[in-house]
Amino acid sequence: MAEVHVIGQIIGATGFSESSLFCKWGIHTGAAWKLLSGVREGQTQVDTPQVGDMAYWCHPIDLHFATKGLQGLLGLETPHLVSWVPSSQACPGKAEL
Repeated sequence: MAEVHVIGQIIGATGFSESSLFCKWGIHTGAAWKLLSGVREGQTQVDTPQVGDMAYWCHPIDLHFATKGLQGLLGLETPHLVSWVPSSQACPGKAEL
């Protein structure tokens, strides 16, 4: 059985009209992948930049997977990158790992 460790971080976002931002994220896998440790989804803290428009989160990602085959993808998805105010914006994104 092969194992994969995913270690990294969601650094931040820029280019939004609102300044108080957070990110909801999730890891999506094919049927052959089994999560051994870590969490499949989460949310960053809210950042309100005082200088510039870059919201920094530096949110850690630390996952450990096992697989019996390479069927299906292992990917990070950020379906909700939203502002903290009622007029929220969504900015979906995906990355294959």
